[in-house]
Amino acid sequence: MHQRPAAIARRLAADLAEAAGASLVAVYLHGSAVLGGWTPGRSDIDVLIVVSDDTDEASADSMVNAIIGAEPELPSAESSPPALETSIVAAAAARYPKPPWPFRRHVVTQPVEPARVVLPGQGQGDRDLLMHYAVCRVAGYAALGPPPRDLIGIVARAELLAYLADELIWGLANAPERYAVLNACRALVYLHDGAIVSKMAGGEAVLRQRTGPTDVITRALAQQRGAEPDQPPTTEAIAFVEATAALLRQGA
Repeated sequence: MHQRPAAIARRLAADLAEAAGASLVAVYLHGSAVLGGWTPGRSDIDVLIVVSDDTDEASADSMVNAIIGAEPELPSAESSPPALETSIVAAAAARYPKPPWPFRRHVVTQPVEPARVVLPGQGQGDRDLLMHYAVCRVAGYAALGPPPRDLIGIVARAELLAYLADELIWGLANAPERYAVLNACRALVYLHDGAIVSKMAGGEAVLRQRTGPTDVITRALAQQRGAEPDQPPTTEAIAFVEATAALLRQGA
């Protein structure tokens, strides 16, 4: 686990506890900061905030204000302050993760842009939460509250495989080559081994196992490290990602 995101998560947890009191149940750091591959200047900090089921709107808004008003991290020699992506969910939604993946608030803060706050629509949720739950359960860092496995339920394998397949196709259309390629690699690791790993670890595992195109994956890893510039997916990369998505759908 990278210590810089962990320190930011602990400070955020203290701010949230002051704002929400007994409504706050847990604060979990997840994403690349706990899976490995977190890169200063390139990676976000992902935090899942769990609140009591009876948390009212005023308390939820107080937490949003605490997130937005948190004292900015002083710039370091490494990089500028990282973006912070947070989701606030009720304890029952975390304990029994299932569609429509309800949430209370999403808040994204970045150093040079206004904060973005997303409220849930009537009966709507956020499917991305299923991956947040899965990562938290296996590797999440508790900045506050019980160990994640004590609070977060198991996401069904079929749900996770279908999500990963859809995410690969989205990545081809909307993200740089490295995103889709390395997510395809980590998806293959989950499909075959049941392990949830970082994009970097997934790429390195597929290279070792020789189950993907070496040139494409090597280039994607270099892009992820910042050693090569981002680029749109090549024809070979698209073929690899689409073939992986098809395998995931068969497994689901």
